Amino acid sequence: MKKLLSYILVLLVLFVIPITTINAKTIGDIQKELDAAQKKLNDTNTKKAMNSQNLSQTQKKISEIKASIKKTEDSIDAKTKESEQLEKDIQKKNAETKELMRYYQISSSGSAMLEYIMGAESITDLIYRLSITEQISSYNKKTVEKMNAMIKENEVIKKDLAAKKEELVKLQEEQNTQALVLSKKQSELDAEGESDEKAVAGMQKELKYYRSIGCKDSESIDACFDRIYGSNYLPSGTAFKRPTTTGRISSEFGNRTLNGAPNKHFAIDIAMPTGTPVYSVAPGIVGYTGEVCGISLVIWHNVNGKTYSSIYCHLSKQLVKKGQVVTENTMIAKSGCTGQCYGAHLHLGMATGKYKSDYYRYYAGNGDSLENHTFNPRNVIVFPAKGQSYYNR
Repeated sequence: MKKLLSYILVLLVLFVIPITTINAKTIGDIQKELDAAQKKLNDTNTKKAMNSQNLSQTQKKISEIKASIKKTEDSIDAKTKESEQLEKDIQKKNAETKELMRYYQISSSGSAMLEYIMGAESITDLIYRLSITEQISSYNKKTVEKMNAMIKENEVIKKDLAAKKEELVKLQEEQNTQALVLSKKQSELDAEGESDEKAVAGMQKELKYYRSIGCKDSESIDACFDRIYGSNYLPSGTAFKRPTTTGRISSEFGNRTLNGAPNKHFAIDIAMPTGTPVYSVAPGIVGYTGEVCGISLVIWHNVNGKTYSSIYCHLSKQLVKKGQVVTENTMIAKSGCTGQCYGAHLHLGMATGKYKSDYYRYYAGNGDSLENHTFNPRNVIVFPAKGQSYYNR
């Protein structure tokens, strides 16, 4: 009996005491997060600078290697042309030598020699002529031998140059691979740096706001809001509604391909004309105004005792201010196509916790982020299938 009474007492306590989500993070905690995020941003910028320098040096090496390959190819072409010219010169010298030998043989035969002698002024002159012929023939022979040796030497040089070119091409391929790795790393660092910069800017903006309304560093955000706006500052709700009275589902939540590249989409896209009224999906308080993806708004909600964030992007105009309490019937903005946008639409994201308060980053990194908390809006809001339209909330 006592055990039964104990169970009943526990159940009564559970039903009487409301379950709420407490944001125990203090303004001082946000300052510490900001300092850590600023340090990480500085480190990322240092890495970006070093990687960029390495990439520039690698690209310079690639240019130098290309110039060396071109120079080597020109040298091979020059030696090839030189060898071809030597071949022609050898043929010419061989022809000259054959002609001289033929003349020498004719001059050395009996009748021809006699005729030549009869026509000569003296025998001395004939001997001189024959001696000159032999000397020219011998010279031509040595010249041909020398040119053949030069051709062989050129072949060796061409072989060495070809080997050098092969080494240079291999080195260029290695440098190209390194450049690709560095380029990829640079893109990753750029994306990380951009995310860090937005996180730092967001925290700076939040801190400025909290301090401007009188929050103390030792206070939690909820305690500060309770003190300034009264207890239960975050209005309660029981359900979520569509953000517009009309629209067509143009893109789903999750992994997708955008411009030929894989893309993580933390929202559902609803196509609609620019200027379409946008409403809060549930009662709440405006937690952020600024630029997440184009002109953006973040609203915090308390639905069935749990804390959520709704994110509205690519707006043409925002109609509410940070800290403003809204209902599901409050017109918070007008749709548009600001930021990276392909056609007018509303990007509606849903997440657990308070985005831009509990966490600041958009993509997952060395810390908490929207990516860790986001979920498909279809889980809490009824939407038609992709490509279909709706005409009420």
